[in-house]
Amino acid sequence: MRGKSMESPWRTVQVFISAQAAGIFEVEVDTETKKTRCNCPVWRKTATCKHALFVQNKMRYNRGHYSILVPTDISEDLAVEASDDPKKFREFVVKYAKVEVI
Repeated sequence: MRGKSMESPWRTVQVFISAQAAGIFEVEVDTETKKTRCNCPVWRKTATCKHALFVQNKMRYNRGHYSILVPTDISEDLAVEASDDPKKFREFVVKYAKVEVI
C-alpha cells in the first residue's frame, strides 16, 4: 500500500471570469480521483456548476486529463517545476494559463 503524503492532491487547473456571478473563479482537480471542485457560490451550494462541468467535459474527451493552455513562449520546464507543488502550480495557472470566460 502506498503511503499517504501530506501534500494535497488538488490542483488548480482553470481560472474563469464569470459575468453572471460577477467574479473570478477557480476549478481544481483531485489528481488521484479526478473529481473537480470550484470556489464559486453555485458550486458551494450544489457541488456542481458550469465551471466544473466545463473542466469535466474537457477531461472526458482527453482520457481524464485537463490540458492547460499557455502561450508557446512559456518554458515547459516552468510547468514541470510548478507541478510538484500545489501552490506553485496554482501560481503558474493564474499567471500563464488562458482564462476562460463563461
